[in-house]
Amino acid sequence: MDRKNGDRQGRDRSLFSQLRHKYEKRPWKETLKLVRRCMDKPIYAPESNKVALNCLERLSGALKVSSVSAVVSKLETIARERGLGSHLSPAGTECFLTSDMFYVEVLLSEEGVQDVKVAQHKETPMSCATLLNLLRLNKFKDFSMKLERLHSLYDIPADNETKVKVYTALQCLEKDLLKISNLPRSLSDHNPHVDTVLNGRTGKIIERKEGNPMSIEYYLCPNDLLKEKSHADQCTLGHVALVTAWTSSSPQRLPMSSLISQPPEIDAHGLPVFTTLGEDNSAILPASFVLKLSPPLPVTSSFVRRIEHLTGMAISESGLQWKPFLQLLLGTFLQENDCRESWEMGVAHFVMLPENRMHSYIVSGPTDGTAGLEGTLVLNVAFTHPAHVPKILELLRHQSALNALLTSCIPTQKPTQEYVLDLHCEVILQSDSNINISFVTDSDYLALLVVNLESCRKISCRVFPPMLADPSAEEHLSQVLTKCMSLPVTMRALCRRLRKKSTLTDSLEVTSTRPGASETPETSPPVSSEGNGLLPVPEEAGNISADASSAALP
Repeated sequence: MDRKNGDRQGRDRSLFSQLRHKYEKRPWKETLKLVRRCMDKPIYAPESNKVALNCLERLSGALKVSSVSAVVSKLETIARERGLGSHLSPAGTECFLTSDMFYVEVLLSEEGVQDVKVAQHKETPMSCATLLNLLRLNKFKDFSMKLERLHSLYDIPADNETKVKVYTALQCLEKDLLKISNLPRSLSDHNPHVDTVLNGRTGKIIERKEGNPMSIEYYLCPNDLLKEKSHADQCTLGHVALVTAWTSSSPQRLPMSSLISQPPEIDAHGLPVFTTLGEDNSAILPASFVLKLSPPLPVTSSFVRRIEHLTGMAISESGLQWKPFLQLLLGTFLQENDCRESWEMGVAHFVMLPENRMHSYIVSGPTDGTAGLEGTLVLNVAFTHPAHVPKILELLRHQSALNALLTSCIPTQKPTQEYVLDLHCEVILQSDSNINISFVTDSDYLALLVVNLESCRKISCRVFPPMLADPSAEEHLSQVLTKCMSLPVTMRALCRRLRKKSTLTDSLEVTSTRPGASETPETSPPVSSEGNGLLPVPEEAGNISADASSAALP
């Protein structure tokens, strides 16, 4: 075996010696030109020749780009990798990367890349600053990935005529979504961005440009806002849906023109009245529209059924992978936050709070003897009509709010110092709209906080037994939870109120036993100056975001 290796090494040294002798008197530019010419030859390699292709890709990545010809060679290599055509203009100043539905035009000069334009079907070529900057910085890998994303917009296995019709339908959908988004409405939040995302009929829409599909930011929680402030260079860290089209196993009727009249007629729900689909304004095509969710969203089976009933289409034609919802949600949450720990039913999780305090939370499923809630990870939601979008987004917001409340009980960081454990809670997910939190008060009462999630904008809280709190306290807790979307922060607010109420009660009992004091049992405690009834307003109400960031939402 050693002898064979020695013979092989001897042959390799002899070969390299011959090559070195052959090209030692030739200029390096000529050798480089020969290498590029070999790389430019089209290769139709079978499975056994993948090594040769990988070698060419590595050579392409290693070659420095210092001339126009080098840029052209790089672009042609990228075109082959992405399944695009390429050709150079006679003057050598324009390189085109082409597909059936779009082309990219790269304008060149001796100084380098001057401009990059993207032209889509029946649209005027537009300069693309993102692609231009990538080429000027020699970031060809990122440029290639951008082209792949652009190409995926039209990745429908059909003839060109069908692709054109699907693309036309997608353009009509985008126009109608913008019309819905621009309908006048009253503001519900002092932050315009939050108001548009959570209260807008179509969330916050970012129009399609530079090869990126239209996107809709449909949900964000206080933790997302804090991340956006600390990552100002990023566009958004909320929940986003990309609007595009894909192949459907069964033909679907898609609009080929706008379905909203001008000026729009508004119905009782604040949505426009849509024109009925017919032969003159629609076409039956082997495709559907789709919302691609980023990040993928853990969704309960009931919400999956409601979405499918709304659209008349299956969320996934290839089938869905079902798991116990809590296992899916909390496992996905820990994985997204790069946590090595895993979630298990009945295991306590410790949430850090300000002032060196800590809560313990056990998250579990229904206690009525029924089977646990099932869930699945949803990546794509198919639909066929612009009227579906506002209703789909409202369901996704509801699910996202439920997920945010449950994951607020799961820490992503371990304590860095000693904390005082002052509350133990059991969180029970009764349904996709109801959460029960049981705990023991300082007075050794077994108490229950019932959370009813009507929507992401309306959350109500009830405390049992009723003697522990009053309607004004429950209303305050509802406001706290809606603003911070954190169960630990809300539980801290509740415990503080209960302690203050207990202190007031003890003080009244002491006063009533003094000589000359009133013995009437109906004597009422003083009303707080904040006007919130029996219980004074804790500091959480004025600093919700800060509490959320330092407590349950790390």
